[in-house]
Amino acid sequence: MPSKTQSIIDPSKARAGHPFHMFDAISAQPAAIADAVVRNREGIAALARALKDTPSLTLAGLGTSLNGAMFGEYWLRTIGRMASVRAVSSFDAVLYGLIKPAAGGALLVLSHRGWKQYSARAVAEAKAAGIVTAAICGQGPGEGARQADHLLLTTEQEQSAAHTKSLTAAMALLLMLALELRAQAGGGGLEAQRTLEEFEAIPELMRRRLGDDSRERDAAEQLRNYRRILVLGGGPNYPTAREIALKLKETSFVYAEGMQIEEFLHGPISSADRDTLVILASGGGAAGARAEQVANALGEIGAERLGVYTRSGSALAEAVDVGVQVEGDDEALSPFALLLSLQLFTYWLAVKRGCNPDLAHRDDARQVKAATHFEM
Repeated sequence: MPSKTQSIIDPSKARAGHPFHMFDAISAQPAAIADAVVRNREGIAALARALKDTPSLTLAGLGTSLNGAMFGEYWLRTIGRMASVRAVSSFDAVLYGLIKPAAGGALLVLSHRGWKQYSARAVAEAKAAGIVTAAICGQGPGEGARQADHLLLTTEQEQSAAHTKSLTAAMALLLMLALELRAQAGGGGLEAQRTLEEFEAIPELMRRRLGDDSRERDAAEQLRNYRRILVLGGGPNYPTAREIALKLKETSFVYAEGMQIEEFLHGPISSADRDTLVILASGGGAAGARAEQVANALGEIGAERLGVYTRSGSALAEAVDVGVQVEGDDEALSPFALLLSLQLFTYWLAVKRGCNPDLAHRDDARQVKAATHFEM
C-alpha cells in the first residue's frame, strides 16, 4: 500500500496549461466506456449469476467511487429490480458494522486504485464473513481489490487527481450489470431493450458533445468569480450533484456542496443569496419538474442559476440565467450526458480561475504536510 505521502499523481510532471490531464481524461470517456463494456461482458454475466439469488447487496466506495456506488444503487434497484441494495461509505462498512455475514449477501467495492485501506479492508472482511465479493477498479489495481471473487476493470489509471473517465466507465459496468440481472430474471422485454439501445448510443452522443464545448467554456468564463456554489439534482442525478460539487472542490478549490434537490428546500435555501451560484442538473421526470420550481424560487432571491439539462428537462431553460442543453431523453441514463457537460464546465472554470485541475493542491507544501497526518 502506498505511504501517507505517496501518490500516482506526480506534481513534477504536471502540465502548465490547457490541455491538462483532466481534459484528456474527459475526452477519452466515449472510448473508455465502450472498451470497458466489451472487455467485461463475461465478467458482468458471471457476477449477475452470482447475485441473482442474493437477498442483499452493499455497494461501497469513497469520494467519487461512493458517488459511483450511488449511481449503481439507483440502477440496480430500478432497472435490475434488486429487492435490497444500498450504497455506503467504505469507512462505515469497515468500522461501523455494515458488513454482516448474512447468508447469501454480497459486497461490491468501487475503487480507482484498489489499494486504499478501507476499500481493501471491506473486501477482506466480506470474504472472511463468507459473502460474495466483487470489485470494480481501474486497471492494475492493488492486492486489496484483486482478492475479490469477481473483478471488473475499467480504465488505465488517470494522471489527474480529478477522476472522470474511471467513474463513467464504472457507471457503465453497473448499468450493464443491472440490465444483465434483469435479463437473467426473465424480465428483459421492450423497456429493457430500449434502455440498452439508448445506453449503446451514449459513446457517440458524448463524442458529438466533445466536438464543441463552447457553451461550457463560455459559462465558466461568465461564472468564474463565484466562490460559493451549490449543485442540485434529484432521482438518478443526486449523485451527479454530489460528484460535480466534489470536482469543483478538487479543481477550483471553492466551497461547493452537492444536494438532493428537495432537501435544499428544507432549510438550505435560506442560505442562498446574490453571492451564490446554484447549478441545477435536470434529466426531466419528477426531479426535473422540481428543479424548475426551485430555479424560479432562486430568481426571487437573486442567486445566479446555471441549468444543465437534457431535452426531457428543457423546461428548466426558461427559469435559469445560464442554460446548457445536452442530448438525451431517458431520465435514468441522463447522468452520463449531464456529467460530461458539467465535467467540462468544472474543467474550464478551473482553467479560467488559474488553477491546475490535476493536482488537488498537491503542489502546495501545506497540503503535502497535511497529508502526513493521515493514511488513505
